[in-house]
Amino acid sequence: MRIGILGPLRVTGAHIRGARLRVLLIRLALEPGRVVAAERLTGDLWEEPPANPAAALHSLVSRLRRELQRGLPGAVVSHPAGYLLDVPPQEVDAAEFERLVRSGRAERDPRRAAVSLRSALSLWRGEALCDAADLPFARVAAARLEELRLSALEARVAADLALADAAAAGALVAELEELVAAHPLREPFHALLMRALRAAGRRGDALEAFERVRRRLADELGVDPGPELRAAHLEALREASPAAAVRAVRRNVPAPVTSLVGRREDVARVRGLLSAARLVTLTGPGGAGKTRLAVEVAGGLTAASGVWLVELASAGNSADVAAVVRATVPRAAPEPDGDVAARPAASPLDALVEALAGRELVLVLDNCEHVVDGAAAVAERLLAGVPGLRILATSREPLDVPGEHLHPVRPLALPDDGVSAARALEFPAVELFAARASAARPGFTVDDSVVADVVAVCRELDGLPLAIELAAARLRSFTVRQLAEAVGERLTLRGGRTAGPRHRTLRAVIDWSWGLLSPGERVALRRLSVFAGGATAEAALRVCGADLETVACLVDKSLVVVAEPDGPADRGARVRYRLLETVRAYAAERLEEAGEARAVRDRHLGFFLETAEASEPGLRTADQLRLLAMLDAERGNLDAALGHAVRTGQERPALRLFTARLWAWTVRGRGDEAAGWARAIRAAPGDAAPPGLEVPHMVCVLLASDGPYASPEALRVVEESGHPVALWAWVVGVRPSGGGADHWRRALAAMRAFGDHEDPWARATALLMGGIGEFEYGRAGARAAEAWLREALAGYRALGERWGLSLTLYWLSLAAENRGDAAEALALLEEAAELAGLIGGLEAVPVPLMLRVRLAQLRARTGDVAGAERELERAREVAVRTGDRVAAARVRQAAGEVARRRGALGEAEGLLVEALELAGGQAGVPEQFLATVHVELARVRAERGDREAAWRSLRSALRSSGRAGDETVRAMVLEAAAEWCAGGGDLSRAALLAGAARTLRGLDGVLGMRVDGTARVRSRG
Repeated sequence: MRIGILGPLRVTGAHIRGARLRVLLIRLALEPGRVVAAERLTGDLWEEPPANPAAALHSLVSRLRRELQRGLPGAVVSHPAGYLLDVPPQEVDAAEFERLVRSGRAERDPRRAAVSLRSALSLWRGEALCDAADLPFARVAAARLEELRLSALEARVAADLALADAAAAGALVAELEELVAAHPLREPFHALLMRALRAAGRRGDALEAFERVRRRLADELGVDPGPELRAAHLEALREASPAAAVRAVRRNVPAPVTSLVGRREDVARVRGLLSAARLVTLTGPGGAGKTRLAVEVAGGLTAASGVWLVELASAGNSADVAAVVRATVPRAAPEPDGDVAARPAASPLDALVEALAGRELVLVLDNCEHVVDGAAAVAERLLAGVPGLRILATSREPLDVPGEHLHPVRPLALPDDGVSAARALEFPAVELFAARASAARPGFTVDDSVVADVVAVCRELDGLPLAIELAAARLRSFTVRQLAEAVGERLTLRGGRTAGPRHRTLRAVIDWSWGLLSPGERVALRRLSVFAGGATAEAALRVCGADLETVACLVDKSLVVVAEPDGPADRGARVRYRLLETVRAYAAERLEEAGEARAVRDRHLGFFLETAEASEPGLRTADQLRLLAMLDAERGNLDAALGHAVRTGQERPALRLFTARLWAWTVRGRGDEAAGWARAIRAAPGDAAPPGLEVPHMVCVLLASDGPYASPEALRVVEESGHPVALWAWVVGVRPSGGGADHWRRALAAMRAFGDHEDPWARATALLMGGIGEFEYGRAGARAAEAWLREALAGYRALGERWGLSLTLYWLSLAAENRGDAAEALALLEEAAELAGLIGGLEAVPVPLMLRVRLAQLRARTGDVAGAERELERAREVAVRTGDRVAAARVRQAAGEVARRRGALGEAEGLLVEALELAGGQAGVPEQFLATVHVELARVRAERGDREAAWRSLRSALRSSGRAGDETVRAMVLEAAAEWCAGGGDLSRAALLAGAARTLRGLDGVLGMRVDGTARVRSRG
């Protein structure tokens, strides 16, 4: 479904911003493929028409087309009479819903009808047309769709009921009871409820249901039941015996005292499973909320002989299970004493089967894990001997009984960091925290001032409902910030006075599971705590000695979580096993108590040192993406291993692991992370390099230094090492620290020395560095730089190494832009951005925001203004996220150029002035950037006819370019000055300035260079 309006508006591949745009798309989607008259659209979209309705509608349609450019390009089509949404009706959920409902109603086979109607109802995601709910057209259409939904629901239940046996009819009763509660005057639902009760063998309840609705219709509407209700009543009367009487459903399931948060889908799935299966087991770690979910599910179940919650926490051993069940479920009728005396002695389980035989009931076997063998034996025997029985069990491991269906109860979903409070509250973990916290501290709300700490608390607690509830209760005496800082002590969080012993603290929750483990399982669990972020089966075996069978047992007992790979198989994704952080903290304490911590962490260090060193050469080959994905998956373990080496003074493995990770850090654009580890390693006592590790030691010295000149000796060792990776990593790490042009030239010269290296990657990188150096500092001209870069490009393509390829394409795009070929520059930059995304996002390319800005500028220069604006929107998001004023200024400068190119000169001038204001007074603002802003401002003012103001901007640009010392920027300023001269009729001076600009760009001898602006100047120089 490409367009969804049966709920919040959803468009595949696009995000529609702006309420009016969403309303327009919804209105068109109500009639896909049909022209909607412009006058009708205007009347539907605006309750008070705008001053110029046609222009307003045209502007709105244009904006919508831009928003749909990616997801549905060309979908909104103009017509002389109005506009239409040019998509097939089946691509709009509302139209497809109506088609499926018609098909289901026409189908005579109830099974096929149910399938079609269920498919139709699955398309609903909330309130129809909710984005346009305040407008009359939407209210009318939504009411019609809602009525159709209810009638489809009636038809689907009727089809299901036609196929249902007694057990399935009982499940439908629960659904229909919810529907009649929500729609108390809708007679078809009441009639279906009566038929479902009768099919489930509950004729008395069916008759009582009729009496309830009859009274309500009379009291509220003054009418009698309609023909459908009367027919259902007559059917029940004909089958009822004279002794039939109204029965109350018997149960001992407690009424919940708090709301169940975030488990709506779980409740629906478990009820669905119980309608088809007779044994469903809820599994999951302690504190996940299995019992609470079971109580919620059981509250909606009915059975002739009741729904009974059997608490097994007090069962001392497996043999007690049958006795606890027998004590919980009342006998059907008193047994005559004579029968008891005459009956031969039977086992407790035999007696239980006999007592329940012939009855229809539901048992909820709660907390089976410590008596799992007995619970399994009882469940298997009862299911075989009591056909009317269904069982819902909760356990930290499966019962492993034939016919068992499992439903894992997972932790609640968590938001990412950096989300707003409104977005965070859409996630169940935060919603639960907010609900329980407001109960503990009246007036508490999750707003943007506390959301970061709330998310941190919920994440540290793994999204476990019990842990979140215990933490939220602490707000009686803590602030949210204090709670976030203290959440590392999670195991001591304490529950209320009425909580059971196993749920008083998180430690008690895990103590319970620990006590049920075998000795071998305890060893494996405590050793697995050394892994950060999980472990593969091989890592668990090598580090912990835990074979796959032992790990599988821990998975079954909900102490180890299986994380399925979510990447493509060709990236080497493998199944991983991890501990929830709460369990990991507990197991780490047990590891320390056992005296094994140092030895296991040493093995962990050794394993991941071997892993990193084995993968390092492949990072510069076509195998790069797979290995980067693997190293990303192991990032937590690699950090833990390196941290252990540093803390325990193991300098050799620390340096080796640092060196093995260096290229991955470089490719991912994580120079700060590399420098942080370098400083940590350098903080260890001793300045001498370990024998054989002089180069890694010196790279650490360089990257840990505050300035580029801190250690000339370290720089000499790295330059002479013959180690291109080390040198390049140093170049990337040092350049931002402000070493200056001389320092950069020295690095380039050292890198170019690898031109005849035996490693093809080193040779390609030497060519890349030669091209960069020639482009920025050389005297041979830009054409020579481009030749170096194209040769490097060929080398990287032959290797299949995407990082070098991306960087080379980036610099080639600068070269193409330098000679005025915006189309080629754009093509090269687009390929660079695509490759950068493959290897880890645009952070892998120098200054990711600048890449977006350049893409926007080049798109605008090639005529794609809409594409330019999309790129600028992404760049704005980066700038807002970082809070960087200079970044925001760069975005406004580019937006100013785009606005000028689409003729919005006033808007352009305002954006450029804002760019200067944002950059003003900021430390480290490049003079090159200021010169660029002044040049663009000069062009805007010249096009507005204010040549004097344009000249003042040009003078400011000249001053900034003089301070920058950048020949390309000087060329740009001279070109703008040439345009200004040409605009005033001084063509000879314009030609002179254009020729000088060409020389600065290294393009001597190339005729016909284009000068941007209103004039075009051909140089003869």
